[in-house]
Amino acid sequence: MDTVKISSGLLAFSAAPQEAPAASPFGRIVLIVFGVLVALLIFFMLLDLIVKGGLSKKNIASKSLGRQIFGALIQWRLKSVLLFALLAVAMCGIVFVITPEHPVNMLWLTLQTLGVWLTIKVSRILSLPFSLRREEERITWSQIAILAAIGFWVIGFLIIFDTKDTPQVAAAVGLTGTLLGWIFQDKIKGVVAFLHLRLHHLLKVGDWIRVPAFKADGEVERITLTTVTIYNWDTTTSTIPISALHGDHFQNLQNMKEGKTYGRQMLKNFIFDTSCFAVLSPSEMERLCQEHEIGLYLARNEIKEATLNARLFRLYLFHWLMNNKHVSQHPRLIVNWLEQTGEGMTLQVNAYITEGEWQPFEWQQSQIVEHIIQSARWFGMSLYQRPTAHAVSNGKVQLVDNQESARK
Repeated sequence: MDTVKISSGLLAFSAAPQEAPAASPFGRIVLIVFGVLVALLIFFMLLDLIVKGGLSKKNIASKSLGRQIFGALIQWRLKSVLLFALLAVAMCGIVFVITPEHPVNMLWLTLQTLGVWLTIKVSRILSLPFSLRREEERITWSQIAILAAIGFWVIGFLIIFDTKDTPQVAAAVGLTGTLLGWIFQDKIKGVVAFLHLRLHHLLKVGDWIRVPAFKADGEVERITLTTVTIYNWDTTTSTIPISALHGDHFQNLQNMKEGKTYGRQMLKNFIFDTSCFAVLSPSEMERLCQEHEIGLYLARNEIKEATLNARLFRLYLFHWLMNNKHVSQHPRLIVNWLEQTGEGMTLQVNAYITEGEWQPFEWQQSQIVEHIIQSARWFGMSLYQRPTAHAVSNGKVQLVDNQESARK
């Protein structure tokens, strides 16, 4: 009899409707705290609207991180408020459809969504002042904060829906996650690239970089989780996926610009007409020995009989570059002849100019090129140039009929 009574009692208990579990005291406290914070946020937001954004701008311009975050929190626009309201309503509707017996879950998920939204908003607003002040550490942590907020939201979502006890929901969540991962795979690659480049100090705001694949050449203006904004030297702006910098080739010239290397490479080729190559005559040797500029950089014993003018010119140019205060002798200084072509013989100058900045470098490079053109005349050498119609019409090009005499 006792067994029958116990069994019937268990059946009656299992058949009776179960009430939804009440929220714990800790959960109530957390909800109250969140409610108070949201109320304060709304209050200061309205106050900022009254003073036409003066309160938020003043705090964002501060150097204190806490005041900057506060200023970004209270800076709202009507479009942002409406978008968040629509998102919150959508999330509440999803939770209500899946778990209608737990209305507290709607509030929890709404608060989590609000946290993610505010984190993204604050990071987006503060990325500009951080970039202008080149606060690299804050730029990195502001983007990591977005990842952490999204991660906590996903964890909270899984806890609320209790996917381990409901296989249907677990399958739906897994399918949705796979679909979202496929759709946003470029964004995920961008996040990985951001962490790699920032943690290894390969890229920072203000760096001079070149990205040949996107024809970008300029200074990094802004860095986010997914994009890099470059202000090009031609005053245009390029926005490049940060994953392209990680997966493709890019050059960072900042160390060279700041003088942390031996200098900036100058690699120039000069094609000389080989018909001007000749052994020096006694009168030419005497003239070169009396030339003051040549005597400063070329030893007198180098100027001797049966010496080719091309050799003396190469030696002079090498010693002149060695004594140039704007040219570094490291890691290498090379002046050499390359193979002969149909146009002539090429003299290559491989040097490093100590000024890495664009304008000083181009100035010093132009002065070196001009001196090479000027000094070539002293040794009886001339640069090669294909005949033009203007040269032919002015009689500067002479055609030789006798081919045998021309070979001589």
